Formats: sequence, C-alpha cells, structure tokens
Amino acid sequence: MYHGHVYFALRNAEQAEALRQKIITERKDVLEVFPLVQRLVGPHKMPMFEMHFANKDSGIVEWLEKERGDMSVLIHPVTGGEETLDHTVRAIWLGRELGVFEETLSS
Repeated sequence: MYHGHVYFALRNAEQAEALRQKIITERKDVLEVFPLVQRLVGPHKMPMFEMHFANKDSGIVEWLEKERGDMSVLIHPVTGGEETLDHTVRAIWLGRELGVFEETLSS
C-alpha cells in the first residue's frame, strides 16, 4: 500500500481540486482520494490532499509527474510501524522536496 500527498498553496486550492477530480475520474488504480485539507495537519508542511493506491507499478507515479503542474507530491509506502522511514528514506518526491515534520511521526 502507498499513500500520495499532493501539496498546494492555499491560493491554488482550485488547481488542487481540479487534479483531485481528475484522479477520481481517470485513475481507477487509486483506491481512495480524500478531500483537500486546507491547513497543516500531521507531518505535512503545506495544505494537501491524500490518495491511497496498492502499488506503483500501474503508472500512477509517471501520471502524477505529468499532471501535477507545479505542485509537489510525496509518495511513500505504508509498511506499518515505521512512519518516519516511510515518510523520509523510503519516500519519493515529485517536484520540490518539502520534507515533513518528523517529530510528529512514530518510529
């Protein structure tokens, strides 16, 4: 299982919502897409929306790279119990790497 977090500036919430709708419409390999979170939450350093997908082999990473515009995307595995490693060492970034607030994660 993987999580993808698409980060956006508040002034670009409309662009983020358009991408979210495009994911819902076009990407049947994405298991769940959550609403925009227009504030800081958890380890995230910008407003974002989250999606879950089973694996990276379906072309989702390449598709997101093409469709994300100037938004940054964090993609990380969910290994269970190793959140810090999942969000840092095991993570990949599309666009500018923003990092995460590691102190909010469990080891």
